Amino acid sequence: AGTPAPASASAGTPAPAPDGDGFQGLDPDRDTLRPRLYWFNAGLTLTLLTAMIMELLPIPVLFLLGAALALTVNYPRMTDQRARIAAHADNVLNVAGMVFAAAVFTGVLTGTGMVKEMADWLVGAIPDGMGPHMALVTGLLSLPLTYFMSNDGFYFGVLPVLAEAGAAHGVSPLSIARASLAGQALHMSSPLVPAVYVLVGMAKVEFGDHTRFTVKWAVLTSLVVLAAGMLFGII
Repeated sequence: AGTPAPASASAGTPAPAPDGDGFQGLDPDRDTLRPRLYWFNAGLTLTLLTAMIMELLPIPVLFLLGAALALTVNYPRMTDQRARIAAHADNVLNVAGMVFAAAVFTGVLTGTGMVKEMADWLVGAIPDGMGPHMALVTGLLSLPLTYFMSNDGFYFGVLPVLAEAGAAHGVSPLSIARASLAGQALHMSSPLVPAVYVLVGMAKVEFGDHTRFTVKWAVLTSLVVLAAGMLFGII
């Protein structure tokens, strides 16, 4: 006879993780499931996405309204609502702190003129012989710059300078813009992207381990995208 399965955790309380290093996944019988409200939740999700795409309200307002509706309908009891909020509070606080830190970092770079000075220095350091190949140069630079800078800092601060330098050598600004997207695969592993902290928190992985594993593949992906763009004449 098999050993009886342990009782499922109460609402909002995660079940203890089994021994072992393998990923155990989610308990299909957990108390937080609401199968009777499946269509309501699906409709709410589609409505929220539609409202975001149509920009009916600012995104933070839409998420607040959607979260309030989802909590109220799925967990009418206040104790269950508090348990659900507490279960996700760790990830929320990490992301909120990272957003504030990234905003300060971007504000300092932009407000002090550091982005413009770095862009001017970078363009000045590029040999004149590479002028006709500014699209390739932009694609290669997008890897480290979008990793260590925010998208706003790179695309609004550095990219216009690179596009101007390329235009002086007859390189289309559209080609420069396309090449600048090559680094986005690596950017999504950047410590400036709050979503990364949510993912590593949910996967229970250290950020350093995540970086060591993903960066090499992200760099390879970005280089493949850049090479494909040049091969097909897009860049």
